[in-house]
Amino acid sequence: MHSFTLVRTRRHCESRDVYQALGATGLFARTDPAVVSDFSTQLEPQRFPRGHRIDAQSDFDGHVYVIVSGKAELTFRCPDGREIGLTVLGPSQIFGVKTLFDPDSRGFSLTTLTDVVVAPIARDQLLVWMAKRPEIGEQLLRLFARWAREAANSLVDFALADARSRTASRLLMLSQRFGWRDGDAVRVVHDMALTDFAMLVGAAPRVVDATLRDFAECGSIRLERGSVVITDAQALDSAARGCGDRGRGEGAQ
Repeated sequence: MHSFTLVRTRRHCESRDVYQALGATGLFARTDPAVVSDFSTQLEPQRFPRGHRIDAQSDFDGHVYVIVSGKAELTFRCPDGREIGLTVLGPSQIFGVKTLFDPDSRGFSLTTLTDVVVAPIARDQLLVWMAKRPEIGEQLLRLFARWAREAANSLVDFALADARSRTASRLLMLSQRFGWRDGDAVRVVHDMALTDFAMLVGAAPRVVDATLRDFAECGSIRLERGSVVITDAQALDSAARGCGDRGRGEGAQ
């Protein structure tokens, strides 16, 4: 009896976590919470260990995934072999939507930075939900538009901004997505090695390391074990826009 109760409690917690993640995606913003709760019970969470790599072309298998917990870095391998980090995804964020409508997703992959729990939604299942609740399709189009803007901004950033600006913008992105208030500062536990963050910036690790140390010396951030504390977000925002003093990373790409 105790074992049965433990399993039932665990499944209840998983279903609640999936419901909360679904509700926060934006995909179900106009859908009755009771309906979303029912949808969440139809999904079977999957777990991936830290360092697990998921290839969009071969591993997504006609599913879209909602992150329930954990962090993962989305990357793209260029035709010349270079790999660039596009973004870091966390709870309630979605990946794999493109593969539902365009199976050719060569080059895209996801690498888990922590243990990650996801809720996979099969393409046919999503289509059934959209047929029953047309507002889901409308919200999906809104999310597509937002993702397209973010992707375009990221590409412009890689093309036009220098390493210092990109480092600042990536720090701000991580703070908005994963940071929390720590007194007058914002603490970000990033779960990333320098090489992971350098891939996200699109610059050599030595350049990114020098730029981070410049920001620390200027008082914009504090570098601590496993985390970055942002003490002057305004200065980082100026650096992200290409303003402010230049440091040792100036001109490095």
